[in-house]
Amino acid sequence: MSISIPNGIPPFYAEMPAMDRIPADETFDGTWPFAAKFFHGNGFAQHYIDEGEGDPIVLLHGEPMWGYLYRSFIPALSKTHRVIVPDHMGFGKSATPQDKEYCLRTHVLNLIGLLDSLSLKKKITFFVQDWGALIGLHYALRFPDKIARIMLGSCLPMPSTLKDKVAFFGGYEPASDGRMPLPGVIRARPELRGSPTGTAMVPSTLWFPWVLTGLPDDSDYICPSLPSARNPNPRGRTEQVLLNMGSTSMHVIGHLMGIENKKVMNSTWVRAYSAPFPNVESCIGALNFPMEAMGQLSLSPEAHVFHFEAVTEENVAALKALPIQMVVGRKDRAISVAKVRNVSASYGDCPYVIIENAGHFIQEDAPETIVALLQMFIQSTGGAVPAFESAMGVAKAQ
Repeated sequence: MSISIPNGIPPFYAEMPAMDRIPADETFDGTWPFAAKFFHGNGFAQHYIDEGEGDPIVLLHGEPMWGYLYRSFIPALSKTHRVIVPDHMGFGKSATPQDKEYCLRTHVLNLIGLLDSLSLKKKITFFVQDWGALIGLHYALRFPDKIARIMLGSCLPMPSTLKDKVAFFGGYEPASDGRMPLPGVIRARPELRGSPTGTAMVPSTLWFPWVLTGLPDDSDYICPSLPSARNPNPRGRTEQVLLNMGSTSMHVIGHLMGIENKKVMNSTWVRAYSAPFPNVESCIGALNFPMEAMGQLSLSPEAHVFHFEAVTEENVAALKALPIQMVVGRKDRAISVAKVRNVSASYGDCPYVIIENAGHFIQEDAPETIVALLQMFIQSTGGAVPAFESAMGVAKAQ
């Protein structure tokens, strides 16, 4: 006897092949009306949207989101700019190949291939958040001459050298596959020792202590970056939750990482953020991002050195010379804002704005505020001031 599955319960699409993602024409009740485009040059179908004309703005998402995070940004920004929003490999409407390494290196190389294919004539304005910030920063370190400005939506410092990373982790050095000994991770992060990262006004993070305390109590446990190398059965609480993201995304997004605007979380919204994860195989990116952030992902030699090879004195100086601004949510429970001044200093004392009543996903909590800040940032740092008619979305007066 077959059981009919309502549309609000994963896997959402009864005929969906095991490794496929969201159907290209899915609009989620009209909340995602943008035409789907796909780039195949990186060896898989990478989804992106490309709306509007003018100087390019590239919006990069993080974990475990996709381009849907920017649905409120695109209509406003595309009136005056060309807005490009990719879905990283394994997220959104992009495919989830099982023969590729899910790590920072691959995601950056994918971004390089995609943006090169678009033959952009003007310099890029980046808005980047969460892992999108790290991916965007590593792109900018390699191609600072292609960047006009960067707005950071997470409190992430400038990428560090290997020497600086070892010092940050109290002298502990990563293994040959990039994995950092847990004592070093705990020593470097006060939230993992049970002490707050900030003050009573700045909450400590929930996300990374939750990730690490849910790993198997097994000295032989390894989380590989290559899907085909992993044990097909989830091990430990962290894997059980993150590899079943189609059913657990609301706990991860709404509680562990943080959204304050709970009114946005209706049934369509839930389905949009759960739909990319119909099975265990489709969730590999959602697991590997936090595991790599905590130094617990087993990387290839190329992926390990990728973290540091572009962090040269010359590249860092070129990146610092760019206009950079940071906007973060005070109630972020994934990446604490307690050290926002130190993070600002790592970019040459870039200005920052802390948004009250906003959590980790500030794009959901305060989209109109962030769009306005981004528009002002562009205009105040040499970007073109849009014509009134285009900014207002009206026809020119006759």
